[in-house]
Amino acid sequence: MRDCKIILARHGQTEWNKEYRFQGRTNVNLTEEGKKQAHSLSARLLRWKPEVVYTSPLDRALYTAAEIARPHNLEPVIIPELEEINFGTWEGMSIPSLKDEESEIYSKWRSDPFFNMPEGAETWEDISRRLTRAAEIMLEGNYTRIVAVSHGGVMRALYAVMLGLNPHKTWNIEVSNCSVSGIEIAGGQKYLSFLNDYLHVAAGKTGENLPLWGEIYEH
Repeated sequence: MRDCKIILARHGQTEWNKEYRFQGRTNVNLTEEGKKQAHSLSARLLRWKPEVVYTSPLDRALYTAAEIARPHNLEPVIIPELEEINFGTWEGMSIPSLKDEESEIYSKWRSDPFFNMPEGAETWEDISRRLTRAAEIMLEGNYTRIVAVSHGGVMRALYAVMLGLNPHKTWNIEVSNCSVSGIEIAGGQKYLSFLNDYLHVAAGKTGENLPLWGEIYEH
């Protein structure tokens, strides 16, 4: 296993993010704010110079990935296995409404989401199988600086699949829109270097001169 650094990035804000709805496989586009977030993320990664940008095929991820790839004359590479989790009968459902109207069901899901999915949704076995394949694809080339744009549920699952973290607990990790997390592979070991960094969004700046992975950039 070669040494490399992997940025896991979530897509920008969508209308359903604003409305707190389960998106899953539904193809919801970015809001104008989400597009600004994607631009800020692209600027944040500009001087880091990614060598490849992988992405989920869903439009919200693909738009974000294209923003990141464009300054480096790259085209996003679609990995179908990075698509968001299928939430079955909950797709499009309001999370606050579910919490109010089906509080027991919601509480059971929230206590351990990957193992209490609704009817028609993916099982943890299905999710982990396809994301194991996604991780293999990301590591097949000779790239040392990799970006993978996906979704909140998928990123939480990838922490379990790639780092061996407990999948019963990874849903407790916050994954903000257009946040980045860093996984470093060195000497055959995998390390979580940073988690849910969205300073470029929260600060309302372009992000171009913000440090990433301990690298300080000159103005």
